[in-house]
Amino acid sequence: MNSNEIKLDRRLSLCAEFVRQGATVADIGTDHAYLPVYLIQSGKINSAIAADINEGPLKSGIETIKQYSLSDKISARLSNGLEKIRADECSDIVIAGMGGELICSIIEAAQWLKSSDKHLILQPMTRPEVLRSYLCQNGFEIMREQAVESDGRIYTVMLVCFCNTTVVLSDFSARVGKLNPAERKLDRMYLERVVASLQKKHKGLLCGGNKNIAADLADTINKINSFINGGQNDYC
Repeated sequence: MNSNEIKLDRRLSLCAEFVRQGATVADIGTDHAYLPVYLIQSGKINSAIAADINEGPLKSGIETIKQYSLSDKISARLSNGLEKIRADECSDIVIAGMGGELICSIIEAAQWLKSSDKHLILQPMTRPEVLRSYLCQNGFEIMREQAVESDGRIYTVMLVCFCNTTVVLSDFSARVGKLNPAERKLDRMYLERVVASLQKKHKGLLCGGNKNIAADLADTINKINSFINGGQNDYC
């Protein structure tokens, strides 16, 4: 990579890794448009759409696109999610750097994503368990999932495709997804942090007298700990 080629942080690098060779990409919430610029510079794709709901970030993205002389290959659009993007314009859709519930709403508003030829690369900043549950209940399958560390935080990135089979996840499966702590250290670290967060929540429930809810959460915590230490996952 020469000095004029853009470099991504580890979080976006993993998102880029999940994009298919030769795909047409829509990057939703593109901000500075680093991801589509990188994908074209690396030769992985030939064209992309960089979309953002806010004018400020989109303006920054346009400047990045111009800086790297890629205005002929990257279209910048002011768009609320996928509202301004047609189904025939992209094969791989990246939605990264926003909350899991917001990602759900973006997917829900674009029913054309329910096609087996579309690949979704999703990176929730919060509430990943809500996103996983939504996906499985709406006919999507998480084909691959992996944790990644960037700037001292650990995130999860999911590769998702529509399979037209609906599954209701247990709380345990919604929390662990398709992560593999037995083979990947960061997956294990990610799940250990999930357990630590749930333990704090559990303590609060007990203090508040919510014993039944606390008992259910304790069961989930025990299952995750077992999974971290070599147990099975009943994920969809």
